Amino acid sequence: MKRFLMFFTLITISICFFTIQVLAVKEDPTKFEEYRKAIKSAYNIDIKKFKGKLKGGRADGKAITKYDLQQLIMGIKVELEHTKDKMTALEIATDHLEEIPDYYTRLLKMEKEAEEEIEMKAKN
Repeated sequence: MKRFLMFFTLITISICFFTIQVLAVKEDPTKFEEYRKAIKSAYNIDIKKFKGKLKGGRADGKAITKYDLQQLIMGIKVELEHTKDKMTALEIATDHLEEIPDYYTRLLKMEKEAEEEIEMKAKN
């Protein structure tokens, strides 16, 4: 019985360790540095220690390099309409991009179409 318990414990620990390794966020260092430089250049923030503060977001625990860089840059700009904190804007952007990978391109297109429609109605 002791051998069985030791074996069972060893297997359980091994499975837990493997799961932790698989679930750990893996960033490609070269790609991360590209994102870091671009975001720092655009918004003067350093994402080196970026970690979401808002609990329950869809992007929690995901690598930032999972998302398209241009979408992130667009997203920060858009989300700064709702917060003054650039890191919070980035976090909100990642949550939107987790759901819809080209969220900000679609949003920009929708806003442009709506403005054109309003403009046309105003002329008539």
